[in-house]
Amino acid sequence: MTLFLSKDHTHPVSFNGPIRTGLFLESKRFLGIGYHEFQKEFMNTLSNVAHGTWGASNFLTYSDGGEIQPDTTRGFPIIPQFFITRILKDSDLLEKLKELGLKPQIDAAAFRDENAPPTFEEETEEPEVSPATFLISSIEIRMNDFGYGSVIFTGAIRAQQDLTILEFKEVCKSIGKQLNDYSELFSKTFETVWINTPQDIMSNTAFVSNIKAQQNNQYLGHQKEIGKIISAVCVYEIPCKDEESFQKAKELYTSQIFIRDEKYTEDASLDENMAVFIGHANHIVIYKEGYSSQWQRSLLRRVLQVKNVFYTMFEEICENLIHINSSINLDDAHPNPALLEEKARILVEYHARTEFLRGVYDDYDNHLDPQSLKILRTIEETWETADRIYALKNQLDLAKNIHDRLVQDLHQVHEKKLGAFILIFTVLGMISVIIELVEFTQFQDLSTPNPMRLLLLFTMIFIAVLFAFRIRYKAETQTKLF
Repeated sequence: MTLFLSKDHTHPVSFNGPIRTGLFLESKRFLGIGYHEFQKEFMNTLSNVAHGTWGASNFLTYSDGGEIQPDTTRGFPIIPQFFITRILKDSDLLEKLKELGLKPQIDAAAFRDENAPPTFEEETEEPEVSPATFLISSIEIRMNDFGYGSVIFTGAIRAQQDLTILEFKEVCKSIGKQLNDYSELFSKTFETVWINTPQDIMSNTAFVSNIKAQQNNQYLGHQKEIGKIISAVCVYEIPCKDEESFQKAKELYTSQIFIRDEKYTEDASLDENMAVFIGHANHIVIYKEGYSSQWQRSLLRRVLQVKNVFYTMFEEICENLIHINSSINLDDAHPNPALLEEKARILVEYHARTEFLRGVYDDYDNHLDPQSLKILRTIEETWETADRIYALKNQLDLAKNIHDRLVQDLHQVHEKKLGAFILIFTVLGMISVIIELVEFTQFQDLSTPNPMRLLLLFTMIFIAVLFAFRIRYKAETQTKLF
């Protein structure tokens, strides 16, 4: 098999993965006043309390004055692609990792046949040597304002032995599994942001990724861990010196890394001097040296980072809606009005917030350049995003139906209470009339009971009893109908 990376040589790679941050803000509040001024002040505040460079996607410079490229070429989306970001590199990275007792490199696990059973001899052998090491050059921790974010590791893999492309793929897989060893760094970053975020802009929305809601137990569904990368993807670039090696690389590497399926081997590049191939955990940019800029090659990483966050968010919202919808008992014979109102409120909140986030996602592609848009559409097809959105829509429709039923049940409960009060006061009124009639018919000035008055008395008693039973029967009939 063709050699991909020689021993003692390095190859640049980047890893990124979605993560729950717990930072859930009132995004609608910023739609009126804008994000810019708050982000600017917030970056300055965070720069004074924590290592690293703090920035935001709507800015052309970070807090340290370093220039960055805008994420789009047709303006900025309504909601920033990320609310705040922290970049650790060079001395800041080394100092922070040393403080937390973490290493600036990750050793890949030794190659093993997963299907081969361990033997006694293997167990007594000396520790196996790692085939490659990932040298971390920077760690970027991005936080959106809806409880999710992403972590981006950038660096290079140094081979400890000659590696084929499939072995290189296994190395990347092994390294990706170890990224959560740095979860303390992620959690410390989130904690710094939480502490310095004004409480009045933090939302109480009962989302699973909202730390404030979790602390107050104001959510339904499965509790998810905050501060852990959910799933890591790897992006690596393959430079080629000429057209012949470029065409050969496109055929060779895609056939060895991806399934032989058109949607996994479709070139998402609009530039004839660059090829972009999208999978699930592995993504490749193949290019001819000197013909494409670093900015063009970085578009895949940028779009993947955003898409990964939204896909994971929609997946978890859908999962949580399934749990919420199935946990609500609509057949309870004695429903608790307070509990019904709380569940109805959470469903309304979930529905409104999810529709809002779907709008944010739909707005994202309106601001992409043609190349980024092509990459996004290829990712959506490869990851079958339409099915995910369809499943989410079905759960939202079910949640709406359940909410309508809850409101109906609440209305019924209130009607029963009102009917009970009407019955009580009606019976009391009838009793008072009966008492007056008894006094009237038995008045001491009357020598003998008057038959007409006695008939009137019994008639009124019969009507009162009949009226009371009629009201009760009507209330029970309405209850059975629901």
